[in-house]
Amino acid sequence: HYNKSLHSAFVKDEYVHTKLIEIYFLDNDYESAINQANIALEKYPFSSNLLYYKGLALFNSKSLELALQALKRGSELVIDNPNFKSNFFALIGDIHNDLKNDIESDLAYDIAIKLNPNNVFVLNNYSYYLSLREEKLLLAKQMAEKCNELTKTSPKASFLDTYAWVLFKLKEYKEAEINIKKALDLDQGSPTLFDHYGDILYANNNINEAINQWKKALELDPNNLSIKKKIQVNE
Repeated sequence: HYNKSLHSAFVKDEYVHTKLIEIYFLDNDYESAINQANIALEKYPFSSNLLYYKGLALFNSKSLELALQALKRGSELVIDNPNFKSNFFALIGDIHNDLKNDIESDLAYDIAIKLNPNNVFVLNNYSYYLSLREEKLLLAKQMAEKCNELTKTSPKASFLDTYAWVLFKLKEYKEAEINIKKALDLDQGSPTLFDHYGDILYANNNINEAINQWKKALELDPNNLSIKKKIQVNE
């Protein structure tokens, strides 16, 4: 019906193109989303909304360089909506992280937070990636704390896991254990959470329980060689 409506002279077709793209996203059909965005951009080349969707679809289809091009172009068109502009730089930061461009990733995240200090996805992702690199851990802790404070009425397991992992990297093992347990109360289907819980328990010298948690992680991710090795070495 949306496609049929595009042939009408009385419909706002940019809106229709956007709705079609959203439907393709729901179906994880990123190729169709990209094609629809390209069709729409031929008529509306200065639509930041369409460029954001195109960049997001390209990111999900692992066309990272093309995604960066669309997002950088789109971000330049956003003038008076700092929250929306923050989302562009958040995604640019994610892409640079995937490309192992740490400096560019951090710069993009810094801009995103400056534009919207309460962008919880940036606060979470930025702090988690810093923890993996073991860099700027105090900054990572501040961001993770703020992220979880902003979402305390509707907590997210992934955000709590990030906070726990930052605390683990800072060797604050007791606080790390408290927060990873909160994450597991919300999500029992993530091998990463059980793996992190095992690592935290191991750091707290609770070896047997750490092995139990790693085994739970392995049940959810049977081909994970890193978890297998931890179990074998400690049993």
